[in-house]
Amino acid sequence: MKNDFKGNKQLLPSKLCAVCGRTMTWRKAWAKNWESVLYCSDACRANKKEKPKHE
Repeated sequence: MKNDFKGNKQLLPSKLCAVCGRTMTWRKAWAKNWESVLYCSDACRANKKEKPKHE
């Protein structure tokens, strides 16, 4: 019998989206910059609040 087990995704790191608060689970596409990933989608990235400008 062939083993079809492809890993346990529950063990992958996760964090909350800065805009909507949903849980984001690590993806291979984010492997190089996981520390800088803040938003779960392009929609959340577009809805981020502008940082206040210093005068």
